[in-house]
Amino acid sequence: MAENKPINWAYPFPSKETSSNPLQLLTHMAKAKGGYYPTGENGLWHGGVHFDEGTAAVFDQSSVRCIADGEVIAYRIDERYPVSEFIHEIPRIKRAPFSTGFVLVKHTLQPPQPKTAEGGANEEQTPPSLTFYSLYMHLQDWESYQAKLDLPRPAFWEAKSYIVNTQSGGLGVRANPNANSTRLSELSKGAEITVSAAEGGFVKLVSIINGAASSALTDDGEGNLPGYVSSKFLTPRSEPKDPGTLVILGEGISIKAGELIGHPGTYQNHNDSAHPLVHLEVFSSEDVPGFIAQSRAWTNRLPDDQKTLLKVYKGASKLISHREDINAENPPKLSDAGSQIGVDLIIPQALLDGLPAANKIQVKASVDGSATPSTTHWWRLDGLFADENGNPIDGWLAEQELITTRHSPWEWQDFQWVEDIGTPLEKLAYAFNARGMLSTDEQHNYRTQISKADGGPIVALARLYDIVDSDKDGVLTSKEIQTALEKPWHAQVLGQLIVKYESEWYWNKAKWDELDPLLADENGQKNPVWEVEKQRIETLSWWKELAGKHGISGDGKVWNFQPIILLSVLVAPGAELISSENMKKIFPSSQDTVREEVRTLFNKYATLFEVNTPERISQFFAQVKAEVGDALVGKEESLWYSTEALKGKFARYFSHYPQEAEELGYKRISLAQYNTLPANVKSGYRVIRDKAYSQLPQEDEIAKRIYCCSVPGQNFHLNPGGCSEGLAYKGKGFIQLTWKENYKEVERLLKAKIPNENINIVANPDQVLETKYGLLSALGFWEWKRLNAKSGNSTTHTNEITKIVNLHTDSYEKRRENFEFIYGILKSD
Repeated sequence: MAENKPINWAYPFPSKETSSNPLQLLTHMAKAKGGYYPTGENGLWHGGVHFDEGTAAVFDQSSVRCIADGEVIAYRIDERYPVSEFIHEIPRIKRAPFSTGFVLVKHTLQPPQPKTAEGGANEEQTPPSLTFYSLYMHLQDWESYQAKLDLPRPAFWEAKSYIVNTQSGGLGVRANPNANSTRLSELSKGAEITVSAAEGGFVKLVSIINGAASSALTDDGEGNLPGYVSSKFLTPRSEPKDPGTLVILGEGISIKAGELIGHPGTYQNHNDSAHPLVHLEVFSSEDVPGFIAQSRAWTNRLPDDQKTLLKVYKGASKLISHREDINAENPPKLSDAGSQIGVDLIIPQALLDGLPAANKIQVKASVDGSATPSTTHWWRLDGLFADENGNPIDGWLAEQELITTRHSPWEWQDFQWVEDIGTPLEKLAYAFNARGMLSTDEQHNYRTQISKADGGPIVALARLYDIVDSDKDGVLTSKEIQTALEKPWHAQVLGQLIVKYESEWYWNKAKWDELDPLLADENGQKNPVWEVEKQRIETLSWWKELAGKHGISGDGKVWNFQPIILLSVLVAPGAELISSENMKKIFPSSQDTVREEVRTLFNKYATLFEVNTPERISQFFAQVKAEVGDALVGKEESLWYSTEALKGKFARYFSHYPQEAEELGYKRISLAQYNTLPANVKSGYRVIRDKAYSQLPQEDEIAKRIYCCSVPGQNFHLNPGGCSEGLAYKGKGFIQLTWKENYKEVERLLKAKIPNENINIVANPDQVLETKYGLLSALGFWEWKRLNAKSGNSTTHTNEITKIVNLHTDSYEKRRENFEFIYGILKSD
């Protein structure tokens, strides 16, 4: 990993709500059916958060993404899910599968370097750093991957075979590892092959597992085929190493934020049904309090523009009630009616930047003795605050000096850390007592354990903030924790708690056996369900095998962070790839609602497609602007062509049927020629603008012919008279997508990337005309055609991209102008 370089971050699952903000995503964790932080539904310690059936309504949980740049250091993928056998009603046995699969990623956390006077990083100063880990537990088993061959696989698995993934046609097999050598054969698109050592951009062909070669290839007697193929047209079909065992990597494998970790696995408890589940956990074996102290000192070196957190204080600010007449010309005033804010809250700048343009107002006022006016920022904030009685309030917040304050994420504002030494017995006894599950004798027998848990640091802090004990009975319950997590101001306080505790993945038989008497039946006999559960806990454990490697502590005691709070604080506002203001500059004629829909979707998904640098974004929107114009409205391809143009541009069809070109293309003369015609001849013409047409083009009939293909896997079929398929798959969308096979490729890619967006462009090609799917199909096309690789900071790159997007267009110059215009806006941002 690169030293002294802040890492990138990504959410493990994207939100299904395009308007969601970091604090709403934090409160969504209350929807989980269990597995809260820092204590679970059963009252025991819980170092992570769960994504399960409860959170599936708000998060796209089809695949798990890495939350930060790092390196994979260990993983375990079940060959098939192990099964626990719980005895319920003798002799009935409940077989409950549970995933033990996980991936462990190591990261380095560092504040940014201060800038030098020239604008570069000051390399003489070394910021503090912290090694931390992200754990993705309960992942899908290998058997499930084998049952779904098209399911994307993690890149850090071993590549056992490769799929030929050409843009069209097959893949040439060359005699030597270069493109100019003799072509021995051609592999069909979709063929599965094995390869050996790479040489430049080529790999040696070893065997063909599935698919065909156009010419027979004879092996060398040792089972190896002759020839080389280009590696850039191969997609690895990876497999986990030694399924069912713990794989510890000697050297970590690099992984970027947002890259695939795996897919949710299946988990079933003794008292419920099988369901998808992922446990996400973030922890560090190092001195976290020491790092935070150093990090806070480091912020004195950082400029004020990196203070990306706005703190609002209880009782200090008033939230002005929104009225229909409030706008940029008539902004709210501090004297307007409103409600006093009754809670503390830290608001990330990413949330403020993501607000609709109408919810952000700047008010400038002159300052005596200064040529620079003062600026008051007003933000319309809904669903974030409560009054002093806990009632939710919405409205306009003014950012005021001394009343609200700005902070760097590296100040770790309001974070607290505690070391919890409470035992599982103390915690479970407390939880049972809170639920009224203990008899009088049991309350007496476990009074010491209940008392210790009651005075423990987590419970004490919860009461200190008065955020959980809603019924004021002095007892903390899991239901009260869940209710608290639904409110941003409460969820943030619980999330800011950093707890040192023994990892639940560190197997310690004695501490779990200590629960036996508490869980025994009425006759004091061992609880059979609990005995099976202990076996499951041991099976899930992995810590001791990793202890001492990659910085993992030997005693299992680590500092745990709430993962989503880290993302809400440390994901820089730069995660917003394009602002409302810049979108308006680029597409000035578009409606506000359309432009904002495109911007929100682009900011949400573009990083998944790696369209995330000023150069790539500028090249992408340069093409979109040329295809759909400043209004940003998807449209169908125009096929307004003359008879001669049809013969030239679409010779594949009309060179065979020139008479049809004569019948379907337009025929016209100039207005001057038209004016010389006799009146009886003029009646056969139609004047449109400055031309007179004797024949208008039949665009639908042209589409039927030039985009007809009745052969699966190909993009052209010479079919006399064309076919209806050609009309259905004419060019549509933000980047004019044509041909049914191309629609299939883009749909396949989009379903793998964003499966919950209901992509259905093959069965419903007109879906591409909708704003949302117009943008998504453009992103899909961009990745499918590998246009990021062609993107750069010059118009030469624009020309190369245009050749792929629209080879025969006459708008090359316009697209170059678009790029220069957009890049001029974004690179100076």
